[in-house]
Amino acid sequence: MAFKIPKLEPRKLIAVTSVVGGLAMSANAWALPSFARQTGWSCATCHTSFPQLTPMGRMFKLMGFTTTNLQPQQKVEGKLGHTVGLLIPRISQFSIFVQAAATHVAGGQQVLGGYGATRAGGSSVSSNNNIEAPQQVSLFYAGALSPHVGDFLHITYGGDNGGGFGFDDSSVVHTRAYSLAPQNTLIVGEDVNNTPTAMDVWNTSTDWNSPFYFSSYTAFGAVPTTFIANTAGANMPLIAPGAYVADIFGANRANWLYADFDVYTNSEGTQAGPNAGGSFAPGGSTPAMGELAGPAPYIRLAYQHDWSNWNWEVGSYDMWSRVYATPTGNAVNHFNDYDLDSQLQWLNINDNDNLTVRMNFIHEDESFAASQIGTETSVGHGQLNTLDLNATYWWHDRYAAQGGFQDATGTANALFWGQGPTNAAGATIWSNNGSPNSSDEWVEASYLPWWNMRFSVRYTFFNEFRGLKGATATTPSASKFNTVELLAWFAY
Repeated sequence: MAFKIPKLEPRKLIAVTSVVGGLAMSANAWALPSFARQTGWSCATCHTSFPQLTPMGRMFKLMGFTTTNLQPQQKVEGKLGHTVGLLIPRISQFSIFVQAAATHVAGGQQVLGGYGATRAGGSSVSSNNNIEAPQQVSLFYAGALSPHVGDFLHITYGGDNGGGFGFDDSSVVHTRAYSLAPQNTLIVGEDVNNTPTAMDVWNTSTDWNSPFYFSSYTAFGAVPTTFIANTAGANMPLIAPGAYVADIFGANRANWLYADFDVYTNSEGTQAGPNAGGSFAPGGSTPAMGELAGPAPYIRLAYQHDWSNWNWEVGSYDMWSRVYATPTGNAVNHFNDYDLDSQLQWLNINDNDNLTVRMNFIHEDESFAASQIGTETSVGHGQLNTLDLNATYWWHDRYAAQGGFQDATGTANALFWGQGPTNAAGATIWSNNGSPNSSDEWVEASYLPWWNMRFSVRYTFFNEFRGLKGATATTPSASKFNTVELLAWFAY
């Protein structure tokens, strides 16, 4: 992680990318040190800054994390029959991320349904100015398993609220590249993953969008979001077989056509047993829902065009889900998500500057079970629309300015969005008549002393929070949810 790549002119970078694309490309949406050790490349080859991908990084991921420049003699001997066929990397494929956070909410944690003066059980906790050290620890085993099979296995410890380990967004991929013409490479992959959009190669999708992480005590995490967004990071135990194809063609392989199809189901079974009490609450919904009530298909289509120092993507991803309305009942909610997204990226290789602008819009059609139909949704139907606009500028791979605008609008449903969730201490998140409507702006400044560490400060300003704007006699104003976060991120 510690080495910088030489400064390349754009035409040389395109040439390198084309060579990798025609041979054995691969990458991941995280700048894992194990990938740098495997390839011998700097993180700057595949990332503007972790976890944002460059075109080289997208190619690296498309080929399933298998690119390596390690042990060429071992591979040559294998082809000549002088060694056994099993080629195992002689370096560690393990990586670790450690994240820490300090958070101040203008109105204190009580406006978020926080624990106030005590946790459940009586132990004291600050009602504001919360420090999480660590906020999260992520363990990865990622890289090439064989010449055409790679993996990205991710286990996360969450330090908030007592902590605990769980499988995070992970995948195992088999892939091959075919040369259809001198300027046309076809990449075909099959994979098993546990998070919708996990295999995507742009930073517009719900699993990889900016801001890339936030504290457990910010109001940001209580803004209502769509079902597909709430499955990011394996928040819901899912698994899917999938397949994708990418056709990269034209002069300098400047045109990308990408399609991905997956079918998700429950990874912990559906019968009564040890996991029957599992639940899922999307974006602060009051009733905890159960597991999927059947297969949930997911499809992704995207187009990218490269020219000079620029690349531009436009695409869509969609998912159709049926979810049990409660962890142990038979009633079902329906969530159909339809996305439109775009990304524009500029890379100045000579000065190590870059700019990425992202847009993501999701429209969700909702059908609620009878137990979750409020007076505002008497016909049992609703919708939620989310818009996310954000941009990141890095100067000399060292200093960054980020910012964005987020907006959520939808059908009020007091039984679904309510004033919850209610925590163990009985506190609730404020809401106005069950409205999910929220909007905010955020700005962030980051410092990257080296490629494997980042320090950031972020401020989020709310114009509306779950239907709340100005203060009333019984509810706080939206400004009470304004949040300051200090964030640290280390990788090795």
